[in-house]
Amino acid sequence: MNNGLIIYSYTSERLNEFKKQKQNNDIIVSTYDIASNNNNNSLSLITNENEVYVDITTLYRSSNENLLVIDNIISQVRIKSNWHIIINYNSLTRFKEDFGQYIDEVIPIQKIYNNSAESYFDFSSLTEQQINSLEENLNKKLYGHKEFKEEFINQIKNYSILYNLGEIKIMSLLICGDSGTGKTELARIIHETFFSGSNIIKINLGNYKTQGAINSLIGSPKGYYGSERGGELSNKIKNSDSKVILIDEFEKADTDIFNFFYELLEDGKFTDLNENEYDLNGYLIIFTTNLKEENYKEVIPAPLLSRFTMKALFEPVGFEIKNKYIVEKAKALVEKYNDKYGKTIDYADVIKKIDKNVINSTKNFRYLNRLVQKALISTIENNE
Repeated sequence: MNNGLIIYSYTSERLNEFKKQKQNNDIIVSTYDIASNNNNNSLSLITNENEVYVDITTLYRSSNENLLVIDNIISQVRIKSNWHIIINYNSLTRFKEDFGQYIDEVIPIQKIYNNSAESYFDFSSLTEQQINSLEENLNKKLYGHKEFKEEFINQIKNYSILYNLGEIKIMSLLICGDSGTGKTELARIIHETFFSGSNIIKINLGNYKTQGAINSLIGSPKGYYGSERGGELSNKIKNSDSKVILIDEFEKADTDIFNFFYELLEDGKFTDLNENEYDLNGYLIIFTTNLKEENYKEVIPAPLLSRFTMKALFEPVGFEIKNKYIVEKAKALVEKYNDKYGKTIDYADVIKKIDKNVINSTKNFRYLNRLVQKALISTIENNE
C-alpha cells in the first residue's frame, strides 16, 4: 500500500482489510467524521503533507440517503490537492455517472493495494499460496470429482500464463451434469475462498424466458422505460467485489444471450445498453447446465463452446463419497445443535436413522442434506 492516509468508510469488513495492510504511519478514521467536520484525534493528525485516500465504496453502495454525505465529502476533497476519492472498480462507472460533474479524479481501490492483498486481485495473478488454499478448499468441500479438481487447478495456473501473454482474457468453465452433483457448489467454494466478504454474482437464466431477455441482463437502452435501473448482471457486477460469476441453467438462454456471452468471452468486456463499459479481464465465469455430455452440443452453439477455457461433466458420485458426506454433515449439524441448545446428542445416533439403501439410490446432494436434517429432528424428538 502507498505510504499515506486511508480514510475509512465504516464497515467492519473493510476496516479489517485495511488494518491488515496498514503501515505504521497510516491513520484510519471514518468518512462520517469528515462529513460532519468532527475534529477527533485522528482527523487532527492530518497535515498538508499527508496523501489522503477517502474510500466511499460502502457508503455509495449502502443507501441513497448517503448521497448527500458523499456530496459533502467530495466538496472537501476537491479543495485539498493531496486528498483523493477511492472506490472499488466495479462501482466506478456508476459513481462517475452520479458525481462525474463534480470530481475528475476517482482512483480504483485496486490501484492503492499491492497484489498481496487478497481482497484486491483477479484470477490472472493468483499466488502459489492462494492456489494451494483453493485446492485445499475444493478437496475438503467439493465431494467427488477428483480428476476435475486436479485439471481445474492446472487450468488456473495455465490461465495466468496465457493471460499475461495476451492470449486469453476471461477464464470460463462449462459444467454439465445432473442437478445436485456439485456444479453450483463449485462456484460457491471458489467465491468463498477469496471473496467471502462480498456477494457472489449469480444469474439464473431459468428466469429469463420472456422476449427481450438481454435487456433484463444488461439493462434497457437509454430512453426506454426502466433503463435507469440497469440489468441484473451489470448491477451485480457493480455492487460486488467478487471476481466469480455463476451463470446457472445456461441451456435456458436465448440466441441474444448466447451471442452476448460469445462476445464477452472473446473481448473480456461488454458495454451495456446505456453505453457503460464493464471490464471483466481476470474474472472467472462458471456456466452450469443440466444437459448431458451427449446433448449439450445440440443446444449450445459451436462458436460459443470453442470459447470456454474448460468443459467438464459432473457425474453422480459413488456410495463411499456420499456416505462420507452424510457422516461429516451429521457431525457438523449435531455440533451446531448441541452448541446452540446446550444438548449432548451423539451424531452416531443421527446416522443410524439414515437407511444406507436410500443413500445409495440418492444422486442429489441436496436430498442427502435433507436426509441428515430429518434424521436430526427424529433424534431430537426421541430424546425429549
